[in-house]
Amino acid sequence: MVKKNKTKEELVRGIVLMRSKSKSLEKDLSNLKNNWSDYGLSAEAFQLMADFAPVFIWASKSNNIERCYFNKVWLDYRGRSFSEEQGRGWLEGMHKDDYKAFRAVCSGAYSEKKPYKIEYRIKRNDDVFRWVLETGVPHYSAENKFAGYIGSCVGISEQKELEEKLFKMAHYDILTGIPNRGLFMDRLNHAISNAKRYKTKIALLYIDLDRFKSVNDGYGHKVGDMLLVEAAGRINSCVRESDTVARMGGDEFTVILPNIHRKKDVLPVVDKIVKKISRPFVILNNECSIGASVGIGFYPDDAVDPDSLIKKADANMYRKKRT
Repeated sequence: MVKKNKTKEELVRGIVLMRSKSKSLEKDLSNLKNNWSDYGLSAEAFQLMADFAPVFIWASKSNNIERCYFNKVWLDYRGRSFSEEQGRGWLEGMHKDDYKAFRAVCSGAYSEKKPYKIEYRIKRNDDVFRWVLETGVPHYSAENKFAGYIGSCVGISEQKELEEKLFKMAHYDILTGIPNRGLFMDRLNHAISNAKRYKTKIALLYIDLDRFKSVNDGYGHKVGDMLLVEAAGRINSCVRESDTVARMGGDEFTVILPNIHRKKDVLPVVDKIVKKISRPFVILNNECSIGASVGIGFYPDDAVDPDSLIKKADANMYRKKRT
């Protein structure tokens, strides 16, 4: 537990440091923009400053999408010439899943001539997509007429990766990689809200692995852990993509089955899980045989709140285990 907390602290410190660097680079961009506008720097002088800046710099003469300048750092990173990137050419490197949000933010900022920030992925010269944080600010001529945008991009892929690791540590079981109790509760609450709104049923399965303690004691924790990972995979293979399989701790798992119309529709799923878990596990040349006891709770028939529904499914599981 101490090691886990220490890892979280290191990740948080890393994110804070990267955000601090990002703010510093944004300040440099603001200074560059002010120097250009306020002191009447020539285009050549601006380009000289921008090419030595440690960030991606771009500029436009009209909106913030059609661009007329990219500094050397940008072009080297993209592995393309200015003629290939100018205008809307640079958009060819943006990840297709990010374009819609990017266009909405940029169009909104341009209509009001205001600064903006947006995160998106862009393709590097090795064809790998990397995350950047783009900041754009409007600039004006000496006569105070709108003259386009000047902007910068800073790489935030490492920050994104650290944030993703923190998210996984908080919401997913470290051993099996499936949702943990916290994420399970979030999804159960969400499923109940939807079921209440659309007047549908939810089935909650509570699963306990029979004879798992004997495997753990007889073959050791390494084999036991590997069995839990494979068991989680087998349970996942029995359900729909829209369902949620979670580990509650130890050898106990839960499954949320939303949009159930008839109670009997759940029985084939339970039967499939029991049969798959009952098949022998071969781990490190050891054949291990376990079983599964499954309890079912239905919303709204058995309970209308998450805690009561869990208790009902858990109680039914123990009833099955005793028979």
